[in-house]
Amino acid sequence: MLDAGSVVGYLVGRGVLGEESAAEVESLGGGVSNVVLAVRDAERDVVVKQALAKLRVEEEWYAPEGRAMVEAAALELVGELTPGAVPRLVDRDPQRHSLTVERAPRGWRDWKGLLLGGEQQPWVAARLGELLATWHSATLAPRALPEELESASHFEHLRLAPYYATVAAKAPELAPDVLGLAEQLRQRRTCFVHGDFSPKNVLVGGRALWVVDFEVAHRGDPTFDVAFMLCHLVLKSIHLPGCAERLDACALAFARAYELGAGGAPELSWPYVSSHVACLLLARVRGKSPAEYLSAPGKEVAWRLGVSLLHEPVGSLAELFSRREDVRQ
Repeated sequence: MLDAGSVVGYLVGRGVLGEESAAEVESLGGGVSNVVLAVRDAERDVVVKQALAKLRVEEEWYAPEGRAMVEAAALELVGELTPGAVPRLVDRDPQRHSLTVERAPRGWRDWKGLLLGGEQQPWVAARLGELLATWHSATLAPRALPEELESASHFEHLRLAPYYATVAAKAPELAPDVLGLAEQLRQRRTCFVHGDFSPKNVLVGGRALWVVDFEVAHRGDPTFDVAFMLCHLVLKSIHLPGCAERLDACALAFARAYELGAGGAPELSWPYVSSHVACLLLARVRGKSPAEYLSAPGKEVAWRLGVSLLHEPVGSLAELFSRREDVRQ
C-alpha cells in the first residue's frame, strides 16, 4: 500500500510529478475504505486514493479493490455531464488500484462537518438535487454506461451486504421486508447511481461544491441515491434536535430540486423512498458502518423510526418528519 514515504516516488513514476519534484505529503485519512494522500509541489496539487481490501471497521468487511477503476470511470462520465461539479481525474492505475485527482481548493470543507457544526445550507441541498437529477435523467437505459459502471458488484459488497443483509441477519423479524427491498434494488437497473450520495462526500467552498467518492457507482435504482441522502439528513436531525427545522429545510430543498430537475428520470414514489430510508436508518444503527455521532438515545430513536417506516411507509417528506417527532416523544 502507498504511504507518505512512497507516494511521491510513485507519482514521479506515473509521470504525474516531475523527476526533481520537492513535494509535500499529507495524509487525509480516507475513511474506512481507502488510503488517501494529498501531494503538492510547485505545479501540482493532487489527491491519491488507493482502495483497501479490508475496510477499517470493527466487523469483518472486505470489498474488491477494483472499485477504484469504477470511481475513475464515474468521474469521467459525471465530469462530462456536469463540468465543475467533481474533481478532475489526473491518473488511474489498475495495477495498484489507485487513482489521482485534483485537490479541492484550500478552505473547502465537507458538508457533513458543516451540518454537524450547525451550518445548514439549503442552497447546497438544492444544488445536490439538481446534480443528481441530471446524472439520473441523462443516463437512463438504453444509454450505455462505461463497462465498469454496468456492473453492480461493488454496490453489492459495499451497500447491500453490509447494510441490508446485516440488518436482516441481526433483526430476523425485519428480514423479509429488508431483503425484499434489497432485491428490488438489484432488479431496478435504470440509470447511473452514485451509491454513496451523502454529506461527507460533498466539499463546499463559497457558493461552489464538488461531489466526491464514486467507488460504489453503478447502473441501478435512482431511488437509492435519494433515500441515502435523506437518511443522512434525518439522522443528523435526530442527533441535533435544535437544528431539526433547518435540516428538514435542507431535505425539502434537495427533494424539490431533484423532482423539478429530473426531466426524463422516473418519478419518485415516496412510499418506496421512505422504505429505503427505513432500511438505511436501521443499517446506520446495526449495520457494519454505524453512524459514529449518534448517542445511545439517538440510536434508539433512529432504530424505532426505521422500524416504523418499514412497517408503514409514508407518502411525503412532511409525513416522514412528523413520524420522526412521534417516535422521538
